[in-house]
Amino acid sequence: MKSINAKLLISGLLLALLSGFAGLVVIQSNRSAAEIATAMIHQGIDPLDQLEGAARSLGDLERRFNAVPDSLSELPMLRTEEAAELLTSLTEIVRKVRGAMVALPNGGQGHKLDQLFYSINRLRTSEGDVTHRLVRRELANILNEVDAAIDLIRDDLIRMHERTQSERRTIDLAVMAGGAGGLMIGLLLILYLSRSISRPIRSAATILRQVGGAPNSGSHHQTNDMMADLEAAIRFVETVIETKDRSSKLLKSTSAAHIQAAVERQQNRLRIALDALQKPLCLVDEGGRMTDANAAFLQMFPGLTVGSHISSWTDHTQLTQLLAARAQDEVVTFPDGWTCRVRCHSNPIDNGVIAVFNELTNQDTAQRELERISSQDSLTGLLNRDAFHHDLENALKVGETPFFVVVVDVVAFKTINTTLGLTAGDELLRAVGERLSAIAGPGGRVARLAGDEFGLIVRGENAVRAPERFGRVIVQDFARRPVTIVGRPLAVRIAVGVVPDLQPGSGLDVQTVMRDCEIALATAKKSASDPFCVYAPEIQKEHQNRQDIERDLREALARGEFELHFQPFVDVKRGCVSGFEALVRWNSPTRGRVSPGVFIPIMEETGLIVPLGLFVLRDACRQAAHWPEGLTLSINLSPRQFEGGDIVADVRQSLAETRLDPKRLQLEVTESLFLSDGDGVLTVLNALRGLGVAMSMDDFGTGYSSLGYLSRFPFDKIKIDQSFVRDLDRKENMAIVRAVLGLGASMKLAVIAEGVETAEQMRVLQEEGCDEMQGYLFSRPRPAGDLPKMLVDIKEGFQQGRFGREVNVIPMLRSV
Repeated sequence: MKSINAKLLISGLLLALLSGFAGLVVIQSNRSAAEIATAMIHQGIDPLDQLEGAARSLGDLERRFNAVPDSLSELPMLRTEEAAELLTSLTEIVRKVRGAMVALPNGGQGHKLDQLFYSINRLRTSEGDVTHRLVRRELANILNEVDAAIDLIRDDLIRMHERTQSERRTIDLAVMAGGAGGLMIGLLLILYLSRSISRPIRSAATILRQVGGAPNSGSHHQTNDMMADLEAAIRFVETVIETKDRSSKLLKSTSAAHIQAAVERQQNRLRIALDALQKPLCLVDEGGRMTDANAAFLQMFPGLTVGSHISSWTDHTQLTQLLAARAQDEVVTFPDGWTCRVRCHSNPIDNGVIAVFNELTNQDTAQRELERISSQDSLTGLLNRDAFHHDLENALKVGETPFFVVVVDVVAFKTINTTLGLTAGDELLRAVGERLSAIAGPGGRVARLAGDEFGLIVRGENAVRAPERFGRVIVQDFARRPVTIVGRPLAVRIAVGVVPDLQPGSGLDVQTVMRDCEIALATAKKSASDPFCVYAPEIQKEHQNRQDIERDLREALARGEFELHFQPFVDVKRGCVSGFEALVRWNSPTRGRVSPGVFIPIMEETGLIVPLGLFVLRDACRQAAHWPEGLTLSINLSPRQFEGGDIVADVRQSLAETRLDPKRLQLEVTESLFLSDGDGVLTVLNALRGLGVAMSMDDFGTGYSSLGYLSRFPFDKIKIDQSFVRDLDRKENMAIVRAVLGLGASMKLAVIAEGVETAEQMRVLQEEGCDEMQGYLFSRPRPAGDLPKMLVDIKEGFQQGRFGREVNVIPMLRSV
């Protein structure tokens, strides 16, 4: 077939080339004839018309001048009207001759017209006397020249006509030659193709007969019509194919019957084998239709039939949920009390499942109970930490839906244990677990992670909602509804941290997620007004920065980077310094001077405040031992020093080592000290009082139970918080200041006001009966080396009235 196509293609190309060549010859001849015809019009006919018109005008002009009477012709020159007529006529003749010159190319005709143009212009522009004789002679000469030019153009037209005839004969010859050549080549191609194509067609017919199984294809009679032979061969093959198809169908029907019988026998064997199994078993296809089940399964779940869809099993919803979820290895107890282990295996035939139900033995039951106990929190019945981490790991690695993790902490749980007892604390934890389980819903996993810390894994519908909204639901639920403990409602404050947008297969591990949870929870616990935080990378950076500061603080303690500054207590009545408060400062070699507001809270949280407090106690006592006898030393104590150390022993040892008089030492505590263990703190305070030191209540008036502790423990001094002093213009603040001063007077307690920054504040406080003050008005905290200068500056300040009035200063007993 490819050979035939090639031959046809080559034949077509030859005919196309011949036709193209003949066409090019004809086109070229036509172009030449057209160019000759155009030249005849533009270079012959048009100039000839112009010159013949000029000749006629010259003839008319010559006849007019020849017809002039002899009497006039003898005049020496032309009359005015005759000269005007001659000039007008010659101008018109010049225009026509110029038009002929423009049409003719440069050549003999052009040269002739140049001479004629010159002769006419010479007569037209003649100057001097122009006689009739001169005009007639010149007109005769011009007319002769015009006739000669006309004859020359006519000769050219005759030659162009002859060339046109020659080109036409050439076209006729080319057309006849092309036609004859094409006819001859076409006949030759037809003869060649008939011989070349007939052989393959006859060969194809022979091959078809051989394929069809003809006994002797060579003996078949071939006609002169090769297409008829091919058609007959095709019909022969079709007949053979139909015969073989009928035979194949007959054989296939016979085989199908045997195969069907074999399949039925195999199915019967499988049915017998399945029914022989004592374990219930069923097969469910991808669409949820039960394709098969053994007798044990149908007996265990009556009413179910093979071919039914699991969605129609309304009486067996638990079974429907297990099959739909394709339970891998789940122990379930059905409503009739039967407990079994369900395993669903993939069925590669229809992408369905093969569910096998194994009844639990006593050993299985014991193992299951042991697994339950090992994964359950004994107090709340929730998951424990290990089980929670296991579920979280599965959700991260092989889960199918997004989820988020919530961590909840009961704030001040230790206080509840202390005040209400351990039994109440346990009851509170159980109540919190139950409420969190109700909020999480059926799809949530709730666990108790630590003493007062809970964790939730939330997926399904809740995971679609914003994690922030879910977390706030927890916060608001506990804020609105108290928890009933020991028969009475208890307002429980919780902190919530959330790690959102967790995707299965994201590469995260359990440790990373729980670390982020703890970071979010720690951030939430710092906020008293909004104890809620959603984890974000920025929080991680803040946490990392805090850890870096904590590391630097530990190194700073080891390297001794902390130093003491002192701020004076001023007796405004006497106009002198009564003592100093020791304040710690950190001058980091890498961070520079770090504000106490930054590092003190971190040291409180980490417990580093205990060794720092011991350093302050010892170094301050050491320096105060060299001060004048009348100056007292005030040191702040942290609640962590009462919890993590023996503060009484530390104070006793510091006093003994420095030989500082205990009466000169004041220890300041805040109300927060009493929140955890009020009775225990009172015991420690009494032991400190037994050493002879004075005790001061710092930030008095900012808490809720300061008065109660004043009545239970005899403090020596109370300090009015600077928040009240800062804005004495407010009636509420002024009322609190007066109340504290009155309380101090009635209980014989010294009162000092901190945060005094202006002379007006000093004046108002002194008028209300406050004689001891502290604040920037007198001095900022300064290094120990500046103490002598502070004593002098404050004394001179009172003498010079810098603080609003002059005071007769009592001299110090001795200088520092």
